[in-house]
Amino acid sequence: MAENQKSIDGIIEKLALITDATQELFPTGKSVLIFELEYNEFKKIQKNFREVDSNYKQFKIDISGVEIIFILEGEVNKPIVMTEEPKKKNNWVRLSSLVSGKSPVKD
Repeated sequence: MAENQKSIDGIIEKLALITDATQELFPTGKSVLIFELEYNEFKKIQKNFREVDSNYKQFKIDISGVEIIFILEGEVNKPIVMTEEPKKKNNWVRLSSLVSGKSPVKD
């Protein structure tokens, strides 16, 4: 059985709640959330994903089919780097790597 991971400050869990709410609100639609964050907030989020190079100024994750994009303030028009894909399972979030194609969590 896979071990689920939690973020240090509950950010991933809170994002999972937001993605669930968007899917309930628009069950047949597709959702994309974009957050443009100031430097300290951006770095705080970035620390939750070990596959994200600290030099990236944008990255996106997928939680239960909802894309969440994080952009460092002032970096809106540059290509977005795909990182880890948190998967919701039994009210917890599981991270799997999209970069390497291998799961960072042992099954």
